Amino acid sequence: MDPRHLKSFLQIMETGSFSAAAERIELTQPALSRQISILEQEVGETLFRRTGRGAEPTEAGLLLAEHARSILDSIEAARHAMASRHEEVMGRVAVGLPPSIGVRLTAPLVDHFRHRHPLVHLCVVEELSGFVQDGLLAGWIDTGILYAQTVHPALFHEPLMTEELMLISHPDLMPDTGSPNSPVPIQALAELPVLMPSRRHGMRSLIDQALLSHRMTLNTAIETDSLRVSSELAKRKLGVFIHAPSAFERDLKSGALVARPLGTPPLKRAIVLAWPRDRAPTRATLAMADAIREMFDASGGYFEL
Repeated sequence: MDPRHLKSFLQIMETGSFSAAAERIELTQPALSRQISILEQEVGETLFRRTGRGAEPTEAGLLLAEHARSILDSIEAARHAMASRHEEVMGRVAVGLPPSIGVRLTAPLVDHFRHRHPLVHLCVVEELSGFVQDGLLAGWIDTGILYAQTVHPALFHEPLMTEELMLISHPDLMPDTGSPNSPVPIQALAELPVLMPSRRHGMRSLIDQALLSHRMTLNTAIETDSLRVSSELAKRKLGVFIHAPSAFERDLKSGALVARPLGTPPLKRAIVLAWPRDRAPTRATLAMADAIREMFDASGGYFEL
């Protein structure tokens, strides 16, 4: 049965007249009559009796009306379901985060994104910012979080937040500045065992620039790109390191480590959301970018560990 014929049939049922129904659905009366004739041939029954007052449904017509409404409702529900399916974000998205951000953001971001977009296949890459940037440039990461000072010109980027970097150490190794809020002079690093990230780490270039501006060099005995290793070595009094304190919240709250501002003005780094200039983002990529923005807007980047 043609759904259009069923709709026309129900219009006659509602108006009680072929002419009124034809006017309502903007058909000529002969065209409407042909539709009903075809419908009657399909069901093998007469559906209406024409009277001086219009058209009355036969018993077969009343029975068909019940099924016609159900059929049309099912068709409309199917159309709505298919339209909703197209509105759902699907596909795959790979997102990259540096470990110092991932330790705070990855779990809440994945939780937030999966609730919003359960049909998207999600790939999370938690690596150094240089590695994340390489993935963005090569195409196997769709969007990611980087530090502004290292962003490649082939990437679009937008600011998410700026965070202060501090000197972090065991309490016994922290220089006495007279107050927990007083900054440690950068020159004091020359007398401390500083744990440095490797030169492939975005943090290293920022620290090196700060040292260069003070015409300083450090005699670095230990390099590590691992947050866990930095924390464990510092707790064993094997060195101090420079980082955002939010990545070490538990150790700082317990007192195993302490953090102090470093330098005047303090060292800061800008965190940005990046994606390739040469590829149009998919709906899944755009949805991930929106999720990242929402989380930074809501929390300022300070997520519960």
